[in-house]
Amino acid sequence: MATSGPFTVAVLGAGHVGSAVTNALVLLGACRRVVLFDRKMSRAEGEAWDIGDGVPLLEEVEIVPTDSYADMAAADIVVVTVGQSKMRDNRLELLADNAGVIREVVATLDDVAPEAVVLMATNPVDVLTRIAMERSRRPHHLIMGTGTLLETARLAHTLGQVLEVDEGDVHAYVIGEHGGSAFPVWSSAQVGSVRLDDLPLPSGHPVSTISSDLAQGVIRRAFDIVERKGYTSQGIAVAVARIVRCVRRDQKQLLVLSSRPRPEYGIGDVVLGLPCIVGRAGIERQLVISLTADEQERLARSAAVLDTAYRSVSG
Repeated sequence: MATSGPFTVAVLGAGHVGSAVTNALVLLGACRRVVLFDRKMSRAEGEAWDIGDGVPLLEEVEIVPTDSYADMAAADIVVVTVGQSKMRDNRLELLADNAGVIREVVATLDDVAPEAVVLMATNPVDVLTRIAMERSRRPHHLIMGTGTLLETARLAHTLGQVLEVDEGDVHAYVIGEHGGSAFPVWSSAQVGSVRLDDLPLPSGHPVSTISSDLAQGVIRRAFDIVERKGYTSQGIAVAVARIVRCVRRDQKQLLVLSSRPRPEYGIGDVVLGLPCIVGRAGIERQLVISLTADEQERLARSAAVLDTAYRSVSG
């Protein structure tokens, strides 16, 4: 990771997601310098200049548009957003188009920014993070995907609303694929130090009476957005900014990101969303959470979906 100069984030791709990520980094003050790359210099300039017009009203951030990978040499974090993003019913539809792109990008990044943390945001993020890990020469802890961070945030927010408590006191994780096979780990969910099973809804009914609807809403949200506007960008942009800030400040925060599971999970050599401690060195530790037999089976099914997808493009 670069150690001199302002903390720098390179964003690969100035499309819907890349431009939204750049804007979120600026608005949230997540870094002091953003290098916005696009193959079309005019697009990189247009987005950088547009976002830059707001900088005088915020904390000072330098935004550098470029079409050259060499300008990423000083990056502390590289956020990868390049590739096809228009999906219909399943993020795995994007895999065939995006796998080759990511292999090329990662090989180039190894040459120009070998010590940077690489944060994958391109979908299907879990499989592409695995491809990036296997293509790159950098240690695996420096490569991670956005995983199920957004789904986990949605779950905490929704539970906070229905339980009438602050979402910051809700501790519940969505794990597995960033996609249809993800699921909440209800068995370890808590509000403060109280198990969710022991905390009734304001109506007096147990949370289990609405858990299925909650889970479906959390997982389906992105697809509902795509049906209406054609793509997602703003939510994932804030998630990326949150991860960047965590790395920059070396916060050692627990985030549910795409990572290789520890052997204790017993699901093989895949990459999927699991709770990790994130700091300046990327993924510094991965936590092993207790799962019921049903949850373990669901995690194994999610891993199988992702492994099958990976093998379809790894020949």
